[in-house]
Amino acid sequence: MTLRSRPCRSVPKPAARQQLIGNSIPIRKLKRNISKMAMADLPVLITGETGTGKELAARMLHAQSARASGPFIAVNCPALPSDLFQAELFGYEKGAFTGAVERHAGRIASAQGGILFLDEVGDMPLSVQAVLLRFLEDGRFERLGGARSIQADVRVLAATHIDLDQAVAKGSFREDLYYRLKPLHLHTPPLRVRGPDKLLLAEHFVEQCCRKLGLRRHVITEEAIATILDYHWPGNIRELRNSIQQAVVLCKHHELSCRDLNVKFSATESRSANGTSLKSRRLAAERSAIESALEISGGCVNAAAQYLEVSRAQLYRLIKAHNINMP
Repeated sequence: MTLRSRPCRSVPKPAARQQLIGNSIPIRKLKRNISKMAMADLPVLITGETGTGKELAARMLHAQSARASGPFIAVNCPALPSDLFQAELFGYEKGAFTGAVERHAGRIASAQGGILFLDEVGDMPLSVQAVLLRFLEDGRFERLGGARSIQADVRVLAATHIDLDQAVAKGSFREDLYYRLKPLHLHTPPLRVRGPDKLLLAEHFVEQCCRKLGLRRHVITEEAIATILDYHWPGNIRELRNSIQQAVVLCKHHELSCRDLNVKFSATESRSANGTSLKSRRLAAERSAIESALEISGGCVNAAAQYLEVSRAQLYRLIKAHNINMP
C-alpha cells in the first residue's frame, strides 16, 4: 500500500443561512423531519436522487443538533481508493504501510464530538463495511497498524442515491450495516415534484450568481419562467443551478431567455401543460406560494410576508387578487 492524496474533506461548520429553499409540500415535510431528527442523537440514512441536496440536508441536521459546535467531517466514498479507505477512515500508525511516515488520526477521530458524513455510502467496499459496523455497534475502533482500542463520540450520517435494498439483495452491501445506518431515514425529493419551488430556486441562483460575478441583477423572462416550471430537471437542483449560471453568463441585456437556459424537453414532457397559458401557470405558482406561506405562518400576514420577501401591504393585495381565504 502506498500513500496517495486524500479525497476526504473537512467541511466547515454550516452557516445558519444555509437552508433548503422552497415551500412545496415535499420540502416542508423534509424541513420538519430534519428539525425532529436533529435532536435525536442517532445515525440517519439520507436517500434521494443525485443533485437533490442530500449533503445540505446533512449540514442542516448538524446545524440544528446538539453537536452544532462540533466538526462536520464529510467523506466522499466513491473518491477513496479501496486500499486506502480503511486507513483514511480509521487512521493509521507510523510504519503501518509504505509511505506511512507519521501517525494519521483518521476521519472518525477528526469528527470527535461532531458528525461524520458518509456521502454515497453505497460505494463503500465490503471490507470496510465490516469495520464500520463494529464502530457503529460500540463506538470503538483501532487505527491501521495499531493495537489500542479508541473510543469516539461521533454521530454518523450517511447518504446514497442507490437503492440499498437492492444492493443488499445483490450482496454488495451488508444487511446488518444497512440497518445500523438506518435508525432514522430522510428522503430528499426530486425537483420535478416540487412545483413552484423551481422558480424560487432559479431566482435564488440568479441572485447568487450575479452577486458572485459582480453583475447587476438579471431578470428571468416570461418564456424562461415557463420553461423552468415545465421542465422536469432530471439532474435536479444541480442541473438547475448549472443552467442558471450559464444563462447569467451568456444572456443579453441582463434578461435570461429560454435559449440561454439550454434545456431539451423529452418526448413525454410538455411546455404547455393542459393547454394553459404562461400567465395562468405563473399565477397558479404565485397562488400556491402564498397559500403555503400563510399555512406555514399560521395565518400571520407579517410572518408570511417576511417568508415571501414582500411587504405586508403587497401581500394583502396579492391575497385579495387571488381571492385567497385566510386560514
